[in-house]
Formats: sequence, structure tokens, C-alpha cells
Amino acid sequence: MRLRPHDTSSEGGRSSERYRRIAFTSAAALGSRVVGMAANLVTVPLTFRYLGPERYGLWMVITSIIAMMAFADLGIGNGVVNSVAEAYGTGDRKLAREYVASAFALLLGIAVILAALGAMAYPHISWQKVFNVKSPTVASEGAAAFLVLFVWFIVNLPLSVINRAQTGLQQAYLANVVSTGGNILSLISVLIAIEFRCGLPLLVFASTFGSIAAVFFNGWLLFREHPWLFPSSHSYRGNLALKVFKLGMMFFVLQCAVAVSYTSDNIVISQVLGVAAVAAYAVPQKLFSVVATLVAMGVGPMWPAYGEAIARGDSAWVLRAFQRSIRLVFLAVVPACTFLVVFGPWIVRMAMSKSLHVPMSVFIVLGLWSILSAALTPIALFLNGAGIMKQQMALAIITSVVNLGLSIFMTRRFGVIGVCLGSLITQLLITVPAYVIIIKSVSRKLSMPQ
Repeated sequence: MRLRPHDTSSEGGRSSERYRRIAFTSAAALGSRVVGMAANLVTVPLTFRYLGPERYGLWMVITSIIAMMAFADLGIGNGVVNSVAEAYGTGDRKLAREYVASAFALLLGIAVILAALGAMAYPHISWQKVFNVKSPTVASEGAAAFLVLFVWFIVNLPLSVINRAQTGLQQAYLANVVSTGGNILSLISVLIAIEFRCGLPLLVFASTFGSIAAVFFNGWLLFREHPWLFPSSHSYRGNLALKVFKLGMMFFVLQCAVAVSYTSDNIVISQVLGVAAVAAYAVPQKLFSVVATLVAMGVGPMWPAYGEAIARGDSAWVLRAFQRSIRLVFLAVVPACTFLVVFGPWIVRMAMSKSLHVPMSVFIVLGLWSILSAALTPIALFLNGAGIMKQQMALAIITSVVNLGLSIFMTRRFGVIGVCLGSLITQLLITVPAYVIIIKSVSRKLSMPQ
């Protein structure tokens, strides 16, 4: 965690520098998340009381619609991470700039298409039906608020290259620190908007103002330190754009398949057992999701470090770091999940005022699933860094289909725990054996003399 970078002229120095950046990124991500949660604890009750249930609900619906559009980059952002990490590992600044410029052009094209479609559709949308409100005034206010968020989404789409490039350079800690400042700035902006009795559109703008400022400040930091990375029309390369697009599409398919596996549980329960049964699974699942979030923040920065090290030929470090990440995740996750299994029922009773009964079996199955899922996370990051995408994509498609079918069957047979049992069995029977085969193959290739 020292501030001064290590000497990267030797393999040992490069190893220390990678771990230093991983530690900084993890700590900064945790700090950013804590500040964001604290800001929400302040803004949520304030905005709810200020707007009232209807307008606040409207805001949440709008936010959800925009969140559903997150896949609009078609995975290109993740493709940038791999591409920049590879170019950084080989020391090819020109190639890194061409990757960034080509990805920026692709995302700019997507943004222009979405903006044109939005401009054509916006005047013809029945916002009262979309938001399911009776008042035309409320619908009009919601439409204006949606436009604010949609415009920022369009603008941010090509600018997301900045954060992805920083991640590829193993400097995501800068983005996280700046994001922390952005959260604080948004909180101040929201408080000012409430003080001046602003309407919903201005309040929505105030809530995003910090993230807008953070993106531009992040860009200034990135291109001040790496001016050679700044994209230009002369740096665009059609073949590299095609390569990033193909890589991005594999990430896109992988993300969609994973989303189906991880987000379908509540839908399955509601369709099979009724919507009233969802809470008995969703509430404890939120407890265990904290473990997954902490694991992702802790080992997530390993991804670009793997890509850079492989490109540089430091394969021994990659295998060593991968094994360490697996051990560390187990050492951290097993006690955490055991704690939640033992004390989770008490936490839920205290939080829900004894109005919700969750069977102990739900906590046990969720604990086992969380341990397995956490163990698979560093493996997926290792394969991402190694560029093993086709195998991951095919595996994710197969497991998502099997997982959904098995979860439906198990829910009908065993009730609420069925969705988690379906996921657990699918991963044990399909994902784990497949990962073992793939990892052995990749490890053999990395162990070969360069």
C-alpha cells in the first residue's frame, strides 16, 4: 500500500507493483461503496419525504429503465480492458491508443444510433401508460426526468472508455477515488435541489451531477498522465475496432447468460409459488450478496493484472497469483458465510420485526451456494485475463439454460430453496468440472517456455 511505485524493470518489482495496484483498487472500491451507501442513507429518506410516494416511485422506475440499458455497450467496455492490458503488457503505446480510439468510435456510433432512436420515439410515447400514473402533470414531469437520465446515459456511453482504459492500465483505484468524490458532490447537489424546492427533473440532474463531474475529472487524470492514450481520428483502425467488437460481443453474451442465471430466482419463485413467497428468499439472499460484492471488489483488480502479466511473459506470477486468490477467497468467505448461516435468522427477525419467517434451510443452501459462487469468481477473472472467452461463453449459455430449468423443477419439488439448489447443482455438475479442464489446459500453456 505504499504510495511510491515499485521498480518494474525486474520480475519481482513487477509482481510487487501489480499487488500494490490491486490493493489500492480494492481499498478504493470499498471506500467508494461505503461512501455511496452512506450517501443513500441520507438521500433516500430525504428525497422520499420531499417527493412523496408517487414521484419517488416514478424516479425509481426511471432509474430501473436506464439500468436495463446498461448492456447497450455490447460488452465493448470489457473488450477495452483486455485489449489495453495486453498492449500495456507489451509496452506498445501506439497499439493501446489505437484500441482506445477504435473502441471510442464504436461506442460513439452506438450512442448516436440510440440518440436518434430516442429522439424519434420520445414525442410518441404515452408516458402515462409507461409510468402507470393517472395525472398528466406527473407523467410529464416523469418524462422530463427520464430525458435527463437518458441524455446523460448517451453522453456517458463513449466516455466509459476512460474508466475501462484505467482498468486495463491497473489504475482503477483512481476512478474509484474520483467516484467517491462524485458521490459526495451528488449528495450536496441533491440537498441544494431540495432546499430550493426544485422539481423532479432538476432533482434527478442533481443526483447525477457528481458522476458527470467525476467522469470528466477522471478523463483529465488519465490523459494528463498518459497523453499518448488520447484518442484521435488518425488512431482509428478498422481491424482493431472489429477485434474489440468481437471480443465485446463474447463478453455481452457471457453477461446476458450470467444475468439469466443470477437474476431469475425471484421470477421463478413468483411464478411457481406466488409473489408472496419471494421475500422469504430475496431478503436473506441480500445478506449473502454482500459477500459476493466484497469478493468482487477484492479480487476484481486481478483481471487486468493477469492480462498485462501474460502479455509480458510473466506466466509464473500469473499462476502463483491465481492460486493465492483462490486460497484467500476461501479463507475469507467460509467464515463469513458460516456467520450468516448461524446469525442470519436473527438478523432477519430484527430487521423485519418478526413479520417474515425464513426457514433455516434457506440460509444453509444460500451459504453453500455463496461459498461455491465466490470460489468461481477468481477463476472467471483468471480466464478473462487470459482471454479464454469462447469456452466461457459456451459454458455460460449451457449452464444458464440448465440452471433455469432445474431451478423451476426444484422449486416445484422443494419450495423456496429450490431455486438455489438448482443453481448449486448446476454449478457442481457442469461449471466446476468444465473449469477444471479449462484451467489445466491454460496452466499447461502458460507453463511452457516462451
